[in-house]
Amino acid sequence: MRVYNVGIIGCGVISRTYAGDIRAFYPELRVAACADVNPSLAKKLADEFDIPRACKTEELLGDSAIDIVLNLTPPQFHVALDRQIIAAGKHLFSEKPFAPNVAQAREVLALAAQKGVMVGCAPDTFLASGLQSVRWYLDAGLIGKPFFVTANMTTFGVETWHPSPESFYSRGSGPQYDMAPYYLSAIVGLLGPIESIAAYNTCGLEKRRIYVGPRAGSDLRAEVPTHYTAIMRLASGVLVNLNVSYDIYRSNLPMFEIYGDGGTLAYPDPNFGGGAPKVYRKEQFTDPVYRDTQEAKDRSRTFYELPELFPRPKDYSRGIGVLDLAKAIETGGKNRANGELIVHITEAIEGLMISSESGAFYRMTTTCERPEPIMPGGAPDEI
Repeated sequence: MRVYNVGIIGCGVISRTYAGDIRAFYPELRVAACADVNPSLAKKLADEFDIPRACKTEELLGDSAIDIVLNLTPPQFHVALDRQIIAAGKHLFSEKPFAPNVAQAREVLALAAQKGVMVGCAPDTFLASGLQSVRWYLDAGLIGKPFFVTANMTTFGVETWHPSPESFYSRGSGPQYDMAPYYLSAIVGLLGPIESIAAYNTCGLEKRRIYVGPRAGSDLRAEVPTHYTAIMRLASGVLVNLNVSYDIYRSNLPMFEIYGDGGTLAYPDPNFGGGAPKVYRKEQFTDPVYRDTQEAKDRSRTFYELPELFPRPKDYSRGIGVLDLAKAIETGGKNRANGELIVHITEAIEGLMISSESGAFYRMTTTCERPEPIMPGGAPDEI
């Protein structure tokens, strides 16, 4: 496979994770240029990660050596910039959310098909070591037939760590766009497409204090709901309870657990690329019935850590989806975070909003296949 040149547009916080991880773990990719509306941010990223060029967006898009453009701008700019990237004949990998609704997602994908370029979208964490290990254990039948999932992204916003948190609370944003995609992609990647959604929303804290960056000490006002609670039914019949929130300081809820008729699989956080799954088997629960011993009682209270079956170069990592896109370009195949999955996850986010605003069930109109699993045992770039 040849080396694919990547251009980054948007040199904010997350760009450092992408640039660093691509350089460290994916030799088939090379970040060749970066751009930002603030030229000093582009120069800073280029200097920090030895990126050959810091330039304007127009210059990056006009560079014939750039194969894939990585869109890391705030969500409100994704659709317009994605159209520019595709119109320039570049393959596209966009940060989430891809679009605010299905109609705009389809427009962008139709333009890509017209131009003959391929498209991928974050989250790509479902391709990393932790969730791919969960996929392997599920498919092997470790907990039998799954029937229920609980997924809880309960945190207190972004204003304690992000220097420009305003975009997370403005129209077209919120936790359903920012964090729900990680959990929705994990659910669909592990268990298949969503069939229907019932949701509610609220705003626990409308006035938010900014703690870091140039506006530290000032306040902003949330323009969107900051907490969503949903029940979803998957096409397989599995039920899912999903909570995504910017309003919870601390919680003891499990972040991600799958319950089957043979046990429970737990995973620490779908926002991260690495994390050891844990299992609790039904036999542990019934052991004390047959053996009235302390050892049996101890086993009945214990989740056991399972090995990850793939390399975990970092806990919090990004870029594997860009590599998967490059390999699909190389082979003429289908990348895993493809248009079909993009539209389905986009509709699920839109469905959360519609159901929570209308008080009615939302019936999904799109579907998708579970992305192909990655075979265990390879190096980080062998996917």
